[in-house]
Amino acid sequence: MATTDARKTTPADITSAAVASFDGCANPRLRELMQSLVRHLHAFAGEVSLTEEEWREMIAVLTATGEITDARRQEFILWSDALGLSMLVDALAHELPPGATESTVLGPFYVPGSPQREYGESMVLEPGAGVPALVYGRVLDGSGTPIPGAELDVWQNGADMLYAVQRPEAEEDHLRGRYLTRDDGTYAFVAVRPVPYPIPDDGPVGRMLAATGRHPWRPAHIHMIVRAPGYKTVTTHIFDSTSKYLDSDTVFAVKPSLVRNFVERSADDPERAAGVEGEWVSLQNDIVLAPGEDRVAVVDPGRTA
Repeated sequence: MATTDARKTTPADITSAAVASFDGCANPRLRELMQSLVRHLHAFAGEVSLTEEEWREMIAVLTATGEITDARRQEFILWSDALGLSMLVDALAHELPPGATESTVLGPFYVPGSPQREYGESMVLEPGAGVPALVYGRVLDGSGTPIPGAELDVWQNGADMLYAVQRPEAEEDHLRGRYLTRDDGTYAFVAVRPVPYPIPDDGPVGRMLAATGRHPWRPAHIHMIVRAPGYKTVTTHIFDSTSKYLDSDTVFAVKPSLVRNFVERSADDPERAAGVEGEWVSLQNDIVLAPGEDRVAVVDPGRTA
């Protein structure tokens, strides 16, 4: 005969059983990750008293995220970006000493193997790409000593808010290039003044932003990966100090130390770079690298922001 006085199963019992189900995992790190995930996921559901209808909607959102993700668009990473997780993981992975240039997320449309360009050479290959910008500075170590032979891998968007890889008709190497520092640690290149642009908002992430009163915009920035033997590689941004959305970047990548002033110059300015016509801007930007070695190559997993 079945007993009628068996103890009632509680939500805590369900959580405990789910956590314990991973006790036999032979990989200790995987066991830690899965058990912590279960604890936090169950705690979230309990804290907000998650309803069955809300649970079903969450499953539908995940399904839609998978359906829109393909080789050119990674909506799951877009979720990570828009919820601040990408920048948190980046911060945890790149703890740097005071004074070193801070890192950010890789950002969109990184293409390895950009062309090697000469000191001061333009990476603008199409007319009308934007206001010409002379970007220059030094790459230094923590004591202020110049680092010769450091590589700056640079890419950006144009005045149309698009990166060249988003435009099939664009020249492949437009608005991207790799530059080496000279013996005194200096570098220079001609780009264009970047403009703000929205992350893709026609999918589940965009619907979340609209429903919660958030915008999809990123402030104007230039991307850089800076490498040098004996130093930690830094993936970072340069942000335009006059740009909109600096205080509300939808992927939370703005750090005050990375905001720079673009100086407006006239067409007849004697410091005008070769090949620059009309009004232009200049930007001085020093980069400080931390000592160390990185053994993992920079890989773009299909980011779309």
